Amino acid sequence: MITEVILTQLGETMDEGTIAAWHKQVGDRVEKGEALCAVETDKAVLDVVAPTSGYLAKIVAEPGATIPVLQVIGYLADQPGEVAGAPAPAVPSDGGGAEAPTPAQPAEAVQSSEAPEPGPPLRVTPAAKRVAREHGIDVAKLKGTGPGGRVVEKDVWAQIHLQQEAAKAPAVAAPADGGRGEEPAIARPTPAAPVVAAPAAGEWDLVPLTRMRRIIAERLSQAYREAVHVTLHCEADVAEAGKLRTQLSQEWEAKHGVKVTFTDLIVKAVAKALTEHRSVNASFAEDGIRLHRRVNVGVAVAVPNGLVVPVIRDADGLPLLEISKAVRRLTERARAGQITPDELHGGTFTVTNMGMMGVDTFTPIINGGEGAILGVGRIADRPAVCEGALTIRPLMPLSLSFDHRVVDGAGAAAFLARVKQILESPYLILV
Repeated sequence: MITEVILTQLGETMDEGTIAAWHKQVGDRVEKGEALCAVETDKAVLDVVAPTSGYLAKIVAEPGATIPVLQVIGYLADQPGEVAGAPAPAVPSDGGGAEAPTPAQPAEAVQSSEAPEPGPPLRVTPAAKRVAREHGIDVAKLKGTGPGGRVVEKDVWAQIHLQQEAAKAPAVAAPADGGRGEEPAIARPTPAAPVVAAPAAGEWDLVPLTRMRRIIAERLSQAYREAVHVTLHCEADVAEAGKLRTQLSQEWEAKHGVKVTFTDLIVKAVAKALTEHRSVNASFAEDGIRLHRRVNVGVAVAVPNGLVVPVIRDADGLPLLEISKAVRRLTERARAGQITPDELHGGTFTVTNMGMMGVDTFTPIINGGEGAILGVGRIADRPAVCEGALTIRPLMPLSLSFDHRVVDGAGAAAFLARVKQILESPYLILV
């Protein structure tokens, strides 16, 4: 018996995926639940597992192919001898299902028809539609290179590149007399534009864009274009927070295997402050400003091929111990490539900590669908005035980028001041 391997929807926001690699070769024995291939979505690389035990009979979607969800990507067989008998894949319609065969028509009807038969419906992936819409590309004029002639994202980008190259080409001037044969007026020569030599081939190493890197570039560019970014900076004295972190780590590491980090304290402080300043826990939409009822704090995590932001849902209602466990679990899953799209979806505010990389201050870019992001810099001993005396204190730089369409400067400043206050008096986290 032959069993279809379907590209299942690995997250509620996933509509397609790119085959990154097959872990098995045709003819290999596989067990139910064993990883068959790796699929790259717009946020993570996930594994498609075998729906049943058997032998990999046929691979339909080769590495690099972008496939809509619910489409067949391969076949499993009960016996090795069934490998050659794997059925051909059905060509999906635009809605993802298989097209019904068209019944044959009599020859007379074909000859008497003056209008040509309509061609098959145009099949376009959702990602290709989005890119085409953003750049004004008519997908009806494109030739699809995807499975079954489907127009995929790379087809749209190829057309965009062609149009950009055509725009650079010199235009051919029309006759000045409009084609009447009159002597043209003598034109004054115009100075030639300076010629800038293009870099010679071999002066760079081209790194192909992965799906994740392309999506990151698109979404950050869109967020930066649309949101009105304003950044506020301050420093928090984290001497007391450091003491609390040390005390809790000594207690919890032995009992729960959890070591508290400054990121954990920051997430808890941010969650507490967001409940008091709802205007920051908001996002801009065409129908108005959406004040989010849930406090879902995303934590930016660097992974080998990009950046992901796992989300700690309802962080305001979690005790610090649970936040520490969640941050550690999600970070480990993200770096192991095991994070799911659902764990990256639904954030209302983001924390990005680059202090461990030696960065003092930076200006973070707001994630799409959110209204603000907090950047955290390196904790360092710096001169400060404490109780009227100049002393050296451990200071943590904080940079709040916010969308000025969503929140005014005074509201953002009040939120940042509250986060600073909680970090400087960290026992407020526990109440």
